[in-house]
Amino acid sequence: MLSLIFQDFNEAWRKFEYDYIFIDGIFFLLWLGLLIKKKKWKPIKFGVITSIIVYFIDAVFWWNLPANANYPPGTTIREYWIGGVKVPKALGEYFWPKAGADFMMCISYSMFIFPWLWIVFENFVKKNAKEITIFTGVFFSSWFLTPFLSFWLPINNTIVETVRHMDTQMIAWIVNVIIGYTLLSLIYGTNKFGKKNLKYIAYVFIIGCLGSFFMEFPLFITGIRPTGIEFLIFEIIILFNQGAPYLFIAYDIVLPKVFAILKEKFSKKKELPVIIKN
Repeated sequence: MLSLIFQDFNEAWRKFEYDYIFIDGIFFLLWLGLLIKKKKWKPIKFGVITSIIVYFIDAVFWWNLPANANYPPGTTIREYWIGGVKVPKALGEYFWPKAGADFMMCISYSMFIFPWLWIVFENFVKKNAKEITIFTGVFFSSWFLTPFLSFWLPINNTIVETVRHMDTQMIAWIVNVIIGYTLLSLIYGTNKFGKKNLKYIAYVFIIGCLGSFFMEFPLFITGIRPTGIEFLIFEIIILFNQGAPYLFIAYDIVLPKVFAILKEKFSKKKELPVIIKN
């Protein structure tokens, strides 16, 4: 039933010129340089871990996972066309072109959005609006300028088309959001866990919507994402909010405990036994 309701949102297409990948790579290096300069080591580590996960899901799992029976045989959830040719599973000469697209859509994406997420979570708790503004400004500017520079600069105008056939994933997306915000509401909306703070729930939702907006709005207004306003709104609300509540819980509760345990074990290993000689 839900698949029928959201059938217009099942096909997430992008159509862009290959130099989009190069320009994104330049902004990626500038962003990484800023993170290093500001010594944002935890956000960088968080980005590296999540980028590996996202790469595995998109470039490996979805690339090889068959779409449902409504599609022609051989159709997988993630597909690419480069220069008008469908990229085959036996990549051959398309290995590096696909690798560039995968890097942009998985690694660069994750290394932008997840360190940014850590930074805005951290500085909301610390009430440091200045740092939130700086990193958010650089992040959004990078993603906003990339498609325009790709259109204006004649570096490599080879057309890349990519699609996610999401009809088998759509219900899971919505369920993820519902479960995530239910957990968030139980932890920060009640006194059961001693962490009641309704501001956190609202903030996480706003940040989740902003993360999706930063990606989807530039694609929408430049025609790279050839969809209507309804799809844009759906993506803004659902796309990144699938993970935002879980990531905040991990940031605020799970990871501090894990780091504390690891620090304690590491400290014990460094303690040398005292040898008493007679």
